[in-house]
Amino acid sequence: MTTEAKSKTQYSAPALSKGLDILELLAKQSEAFSLKQISDMLGRQKSELFRMLVVLEERGYIQLDNDSDKYSITMKLLELAHQQPDVKRVSAIAAPFMAKLSNAIRQSCHLVIERGESGIVIVKKDSPSDLGFSVRVGARVPIQNTCSGHVLLAFSDKESRTAMLDCVSKNKRMSKKALNEIVERVQEQGYECIESQQVNGVQDIGFPIFNYTGKVVAALVVPFLSHLDNSHPVDHEQVISLLGETAENISRALGKTELSDT
Repeated sequence: MTTEAKSKTQYSAPALSKGLDILELLAKQSEAFSLKQISDMLGRQKSELFRMLVVLEERGYIQLDNDSDKYSITMKLLELAHQQPDVKRVSAIAAPFMAKLSNAIRQSCHLVIERGESGIVIVKKDSPSDLGFSVRVGARVPIQNTCSGHVLLAFSDKESRTAMLDCVSKNKRMSKKALNEIVERVQEQGYECIESQQVNGVQDIGFPIFNYTGKVVAALVVPFLSHLDNSHPVDHEQVISLLGETAENISRALGKTELSDT
């Protein structure tokens, strides 16, 4: 016996192999199959596969149609694939789009994710101009009175929004009623545009970034500066348009589809 063959024998896992055979078979098919059909296609006894099917169903990897007694694969494997470290993945995908945006509008932009009652800046692109304003990576921003916070609140699912609202209201920074009014306004508008509560002369514009499930994962924000000398050819309305387009492109790159819009 060769060293390679011996190694394979020593580390074989028959039960795992059977489970993977089932998943790979169902993943390649568009229809569901019964235990007998799966047994025939894999060339294994039904008794070998029954317990594998039960465990895979219990763990959510496959589902059984009780009317037909047929199994089909679920989306759980896809969900697992998308559970790579979120910050790293979102940052890597968003960065080139953000660089293109900053060059086009000659303003800085940054990406914010939610962490409890705060947002955290995970990516920034500085303005290519000599004059500009930007926020450092790693900066924490409050949810209740920032553009990014409003965007994350407005487009989060109900459970996440409730948790954020609870965190903010517990610290008595803003009432739930006031925050809910902000949520409704931003949802209706599709983005946020407010005067910065931290820096005079800055108008923050922010759009949501969604993933493949339609869940909001970040807010893309431009701290817009008006230039008195008219040296910047892109005006406020154009920035809103280009920022919205960029946010949509990043979301699509993260897997957002028309189905996840609904």
